Amino acid sequence: MKPAPIPFMKLVSFYSLCAVLAIPALGFTLHGETATFPVLVAHRGLARNAPEDTLPAFATCLELGIGIELDIRTTKDGHLVVLHDDTLSRTTNGGNRSVRDLTLAELKQLDAGAWFLPSFAGTRLPTLEEVFAIVKERSRSKTLLALDIKNITEDGEKQLVALVEKFGLIGQSYAFSQNEACSRRLKKLNARFRVGQNVSRDSLEPEVKAGLLDVFMATFPPTAEQVKRLHQLGRLVVCNFGGETESRRDPKLWSAVRQAGIDGMISDYTLECQHHWRLESITQSNP
Repeated sequence: MKPAPIPFMKLVSFYSLCAVLAIPALGFTLHGETATFPVLVAHRGLARNAPEDTLPAFATCLELGIGIELDIRTTKDGHLVVLHDDTLSRTTNGGNRSVRDLTLAELKQLDAGAWFLPSFAGTRLPTLEEVFAIVKERSRSKTLLALDIKNITEDGEKQLVALVEKFGLIGQSYAFSQNEACSRRLKKLNARFRVGQNVSRDSLEPEVKAGLLDVFMATFPPTAEQVKRLHQLGRLVVCNFGGETESRRDPKLWSAVRQAGIDGMISDYTLECQHHWRLESITQSNP
């Protein structure tokens, strides 16, 4: 049976107490020593504990020093909003309509929280700008934003790069899921804008040779040698283990990728993994 979600206000109280233990991007201090962990990135925010792709989910990530993976779409009138599905029925009260057929004003009338728990009633779909604003306001440290481009126009691509520049997030973000033509347009708008893509064991070498990707999103546990090689090429390695299957909830897997030296990991189990890595580090520091 799937565990019941934890009400948001209880989460906030718990997280406030635990914030000093949060793992900020690129490491934290443990017993006077610096223990470096990969950056944990929450798939659609803490989607098991709050409505996915909403400001409450993202705010909780920021309180814990956890990165954010989110989904971007374009509205009928050209605004960038954060929503996973093309249709509105699963996570809002908007029925079986497409986000592409509604204006931002119309989308802002929808409830994006009550479906999850009554306590989230009144939660609205966020714009990408609203998400970036809360990141700048509430981040405890540098974070990592994995921007999943679901469906945006070429004008939306310009907006995306402009917003990343406006909020000073070039060094803390990257876009993925876009096709090669979109990646090249984004890089043309700003050569420092980072692009990534999911890579398998079989596609890793061809993508290295292609030379376009800044971020290799490994859908498999890479070896230390593979990670070292990508680092020597100036690339980031982020494991994409999003999804709630039990195979993704494996402490042995989490230990292996940490030991391989990856830069980050996208997961639906960021809290469990954070706890595991912390206890593992304490045990290693005190054999």
